[in-house]
Amino acid sequence: MRVTVLMDNNTNIDVYYLGEPGVSYWIEAEGKNFLFDVGYSSAFLKNALDMSIDVTKADGILLSHGHNDHTGGLVPLSDICEKSKPRLICHPSALKHRTYDGLSIGCPLNREMVQEHFSLFETKEAYWLTENLVFLGEIPRTLSFEEPYPIGVLEEEDGNQEDMILDDTALAYRTQEGIYIITGCSHGGICNIIENAKKITGKEKVLGLLGGFHLFEINKRTTETISYLAKEQIKNLYPCHCTSFQVKSALHQHNPVKEVGVGLVLNWE
Repeated sequence: MRVTVLMDNNTNIDVYYLGEPGVSYWIEAEGKNFLFDVGYSSAFLKNALDMSIDVTKADGILLSHGHNDHTGGLVPLSDICEKSKPRLICHPSALKHRTYDGLSIGCPLNREMVQEHFSLFETKEAYWLTENLVFLGEIPRTLSFEEPYPIGVLEEEDGNQEDMILDDTALAYRTQEGIYIITGCSHGGICNIIENAKKITGKEKVLGLLGGFHLFEINKRTTETISYLAKEQIKNLYPCHCTSFQVKSALHQHNPVKEVGVGLVLNWE
């Protein structure tokens, strides 16, 4: 599997790409191509063009969840994909309207608009994209130290409710030696994601982990998360996006972390 970072909060030194507080990855696995999240704006498209990546050739567009820093790029993407109408895979709640302090923070396209431009496939269950690459679906939140908490309000048919971001998910790639995991924001808990990926793939060893951990300060939850990850001893650890420098630094003391920026290419086998 080859992973190219099309968008992140940071850019790599000596490569001249655009960065923004968002996420987008181009994934090549077993002869297929996937776009995992699409950032906040059209910037990921310019980066892809500069990297000679044709995103219109994607076999699937995958959404980690519905927040606008992961789905905002669907608007410009829809303009160039209308004829090909690629498959878009997400949780059934990913395209619902959501707000925080009265501001819209969800996908700028609603379900009907998405269906005009993409072939929509919604699932709560794990879905195998290739023989070894899996879209994990809704993440069971089983670990006591990763107790879920709401962020804003989700609009449902029977009224508004606290948004627990149940649509949050990730990808896992299975090899003979273990698994590689790619996350968006890990609202479901990075350790819960790992536990679910192990269960679905049948592999216990995590070889690599890339993505946002949604950890900003050192508190009890963060400390227990760091302890969990330290026990995993993940050789290829790439926290980014919604993972603060403070948390990266604390994690690095137990399990060396590696730098992430737009333009990073990872070859994981």
